[in-house]
Amino acid sequence: MTPEDVREFQRSRVDVFGAPLAIDGAVGPLTQWALDLFSCSPRRRAVVHRAQSALGITEDPPGSNRGHRIDEWLGRCHVSTGLPWCAAFASWCLETVAIAGAQALGGHFPAVDSPLPGDVMWFSTGAGKGHCGLVVGLGPHEVMTIEGNCLDAVRCVRRARDRVRFSSTGVDIQGTCPASIARAPFMGAALEGTR
Repeated sequence: MTPEDVREFQRSRVDVFGAPLAIDGAVGPLTQWALDLFSCSPRRRAVVHRAQSALGITEDPPGSNRGHRIDEWLGRCHVSTGLPWCAAFASWCLETVAIAGAQALGGHFPAVDSPLPGDVMWFSTGAGKGHCGLVVGLGPHEVMTIEGNCLDAVRCVRRARDRVRFSSTGVDIQGTCPASIARAPFMGAALEGTR
């Protein structure tokens, strides 16, 4: 791609955080992520864009597992308000399921070692509980996700790949489209505050 081709691409795309790309003609990490995502099917892109649209939504009040949108996501899964909501958020992004438990959502889909954007990342937090999010980028040792109920908000974070599990949501069966890792805060798999 020429710098002008890159600028044309950047004019109509957003980065992993949902912010407009800098129109500079350079393929930096955020533009590379957007190029990688663009190679995915429209369905996978739609799941990621839906997750991005919720970035920054926070619990109100903090620590309550409540908030207008959060209550809607939990209600869509037919569970009471005030419960952990990471899987309800991921289910809303996927639109094809309404599952409120992280381990139940992860177990609903087939396990996969090489996830693609729009697949589920999940892990146990003990006592039958867990945490989950949606894959938006992949590196050799890390996964980048958008997660609900991550420190009481919807956030984009990175986690160590060897500490989490993946499930294929099957939102398409066309080829591969691994999106690269862009800069995002790194969090360990056992995150206080996830439920």
